[in-house]
Amino acid sequence: MNQLKVLLLLILIPVPALAELHVTIVQGLGGNLVFDARFTEQRQQISDASITMAGENRVSTFSGDDATRKNLLAHFSAISEQMSEEDRMAIYLIGHGSYDGEQYKFNIPGPDITDADLDEILGSLPGSNHFLVNTSSASGSILDTVESESRILITATRNGNEKNATEFGAFFAESLSEEAADINKNSTISIQEAFDYAERRVAEFFESEGRLATEHPQIRGDNYASFSLARLGDFESSSEDPRINSLLTKRLELDAEIESLQLRRNEFTNADYIERLQALILESAQVSEQIDMLGNGTDVNAD
Repeated sequence: MNQLKVLLLLILIPVPALAELHVTIVQGLGGNLVFDARFTEQRQQISDASITMAGENRVSTFSGDDATRKNLLAHFSAISEQMSEEDRMAIYLIGHGSYDGEQYKFNIPGPDITDADLDEILGSLPGSNHFLVNTSSASGSILDTVESESRILITATRNGNEKNATEFGAFFAESLSEEAADINKNSTISIQEAFDYAERRVAEFFESEGRLATEHPQIRGDNYASFSLARLGDFESSSEDPRINSLLTKRLELDAEIESLQLRRNEFTNADYIERLQALILESAQVSEQIDMLGNGTDVNAD
């Protein structure tokens, strides 16, 4: 039961979090083959990582001719009808952006997505604490329009004047499957951990190149550490064994309960909160142990 002991030590630290997470990944225009390849790689990395927390059916990707303003607005309108007040959305914008001093634009085929569009999209979603990460150039310019106490925002730049193509996106995508980003060693990557890793790597990049930094990542909002984006390790989203599939579903349900409890922490006394959290963590650990045993060909009912 070593896994149980480790998890018990983490009961006061943010734990694997995800309650009905919906993920939308938008790959914008690259402008040339080099950036097209970079953005495609980042999209795939983010998609693979997101599936470990949300499952394939709640991860949507848009790229190429599909990534139009019309399609994106229709997508978010439809998904807002499906989400509950407890659900959360994570939106990733991968690509180039521009700012003319008044309006930000994320570059996609046809009419671009603007900062006003992003504000409207987030405002249309049920619940709160939705997450948007914009890895584009000039992305910091959206903060004045989109920032809100009920949202978590990350931008690759601090304002609209930092207009160079950014390095931040590659490092943020990398963080979602990088053990070095998992500071508290709970086998998940939170928003805080992903941001800290990418911010550090950006600084190291410019230092190693002997150049002044042309981008300064920003983070806004609350609950960074209790919003997990990816699970590390040998994650399985499905199996040929129906018993494992059932247990995988159960583990995701328990993760959802844990996150819901974390977000409602102020509703309980400290003792009651810890008792409830400990019980959920123990049950999740037992389910994980059963998954491991079945995966190794061990009978979970054996003495």
